[in-house]
Amino acid sequence: MVDLNAERAKSVAELCGAEALTNLQDLSADLDAVSVVTPPAAHYPVVKALLERGFHVFCEKPLTMNVAEGRELERLAKEKGKQLGVGFKMRFEPIFRKAKELVPEIGELVSIVTTKQQMYHPRPESTWVKDVGAMYELSVHDFDLITFLTGRSPGKVLYSRIDHRFGWKKENGFAAIVDYGDGVTAQLQGMYAEKTCFCYRDLTITLLGEYGYMRIERPDRIVMHTDQFRVVEVDMSEGKSAFIQELEHFRDAVLGKSANTLTAADAVRMTELIESIRAAGEK
Repeated sequence: MVDLNAERAKSVAELCGAEALTNLQDLSADLDAVSVVTPPAAHYPVVKALLERGFHVFCEKPLTMNVAEGRELERLAKEKGKQLGVGFKMRFEPIFRKAKELVPEIGELVSIVTTKQQMYHPRPESTWVKDVGAMYELSVHDFDLITFLTGRSPGKVLYSRIDHRFGWKKENGFAAIVDYGDGVTAQLQGMYAEKTCFCYRDLTITLLGEYGYMRIERPDRIVMHTDQFRVVEVDMSEGKSAFIQELEHFRDAVLGKSANTLTAADAVRMTELIESIRAAGEK
């Protein structure tokens, strides 16, 4: 366990029987992999230092906060022959696994709508959120899930509005329309709110197809409206935690048992989208 705060490093290390350190350079060279869970602004320098030392690295999202740094880390991992994984853990949540199975039922995709809202209650440990913004902290998951569910990647940003009503360095909310190719567009929207609660019901994704639509209501409900109407209830407690599953997936990639699907390329693609939405909305 490495943390610049020695007391915090010690308290967390004691919980999991690890050694408490305050410097990355003190990490043992025989480690198989390192997990990075710092605030986002520190991801790039920490991941870069770890890759340069020859470690496999798993980093929480976002990998970086600009495209150039993300591409550099992607290149460095390939150069060193190391796995670099990114924490898109919502791919492992039962509702999105089930939704991926059901997508073919709506036929050829026509359009997509996402809505994300989460509470923001100011706390000393969460002040960094103001410097990261709603897209990197909240909706990068939504953006990634679109590609996970449909296999489509974002293209040109057709419209964007950025919300700064909270007076943060970065946006507290946004709305955008994005071209996903072959005539498919996505309306993406997300925001922080001060007078709401968090109960995992923070995200809906609606996919409209030629045969009907599917509305995914996190964490446990999928509405299917095709030649019939039905509601699919998903057991959110099914199997292991999504956090555990993503780490096990990365472990297997490191061991050569499976391909890493939580790639730096995926993270860079999402960073490109966020930069484009900001650029279009702040002209």
